[in-house]
Amino acid sequence: MSICEIVVASGKGGTGKTFIASNLAYFLAKSNHNVIAIDADVEAPDLLLALGGAKGILWKNEYYGAEVPIIDYKRCMKCWKCIEACRFEALRKGERGPIVDYNSCEGLGVCGLVCPVDAISFKPRRTGLLYAAYSSLDILVITGELDLGGKNSGRLVYELKRKAYDLGKKLDVEYLIVDAAPGIGCPVISSLVGASLLIIVVEPTPQSIKGAQRLLTLAKLLDIRSVLVLNKYDLNPGYLGKAASLLGVPVLGKIRYDEMVVSAYTSMTPILMLAPGSAVSRELKTTFERLMGLLT
Repeated sequence: MSICEIVVASGKGGTGKTFIASNLAYFLAKSNHNVIAIDADVEAPDLLLALGGAKGILWKNEYYGAEVPIIDYKRCMKCWKCIEACRFEALRKGERGPIVDYNSCEGLGVCGLVCPVDAISFKPRRTGLLYAAYSSLDILVITGELDLGGKNSGRLVYELKRKAYDLGKKLDVEYLIVDAAPGIGCPVISSLVGASLLIIVVEPTPQSIKGAQRLLTLAKLLDIRSVLVLNKYDLNPGYLGKAASLLGVPVLGKIRYDEMVVSAYTSMTPILMLAPGSAVSRELKTTFERLMGLLT
């Protein structure tokens, strides 16, 4: 059985991606579907919290997603070719030879390629953590944390998804729900590659629509089917309706604004569980039922 990967993204922060992703994962789990939730916002992961926090850690691994140069000053002839080749200005002249600024280094390895005496080698550098945990709601979440100042968040997300697929095959998982990072940068691209469907979450603001347009352009380049969820639509229904028509993407559902959503976040409980009879929960259920209709 193939795994269906659904990515929830927005093109900007604050639109309600994690709100939709966490409730979708909960809806699928309560509908007797085997699901893994993936938090691909590795710079600010919170999907596990939205699903009740960790009940138990399945595994935790350090992630070494970059290499940094080491200078052998006994071999260095101070030709400074490495400094000239580094576009990030991560090397500067020193008395013994080039000095590495590891905060600026991207680990691309050009300095080692141009060194005529092989005075530059490389060692792995830790850039973050990967771990899998069961939430208090018994939903398996695979997440990661980029170290402060860490690089290559896109590679970290790629590794998260790879581990999720490996684990999903062992557990006969039907759905992967990916909570993507804001924007359209490297971690978002890694989130989208290989996806079965993209849910674009938009709110009634010009910034949200602009972000959604950029995200939709990226999805089209990757040939990924996309649908819209209009979140907080009632704050400015006329504007959001017009904007949705401009995007030209089918609307999967509309979710109203409700302060009860804030209560759900602060209690670390999906609103489908906290207030199943609320208007927001009814709209979410309708949206997710339409989603299941698209996927069958």
